Amino acid sequence: MEIEHAAIWVKNLEKMKHFYESYFNGNANAKYHNKDKQLESYFIKFEGRTRLEIMRQIGKVKKDQDDRLGLAHLAFSLGSRERSIG
Repeated sequence: MEIEHAAIWVKNLEKMKHFYESYFNGNANAKYHNKDKQLESYFIKFEGRTRLEIMRQIGKVKKDQDDRLGLAHLAFSLGSRERSIG
């Protein structure tokens, strides 16, 4: 088992993408945009298998996410289904 990626909420998606590419030698994928959820994100790959997802959600106003920043989730990789059961 390993951490597949960590995801964080950010205010300025482009600025944070530039930060991780410039100071941590990250390599971002093309921007993902889900129009229904009004979610935008980048996956930033670092040396080895480490990835970071930076996300922002715009246009949806809920009491608990007005200024949402920081950790959103951790994703774990367990390998194949056969390996994890067997």
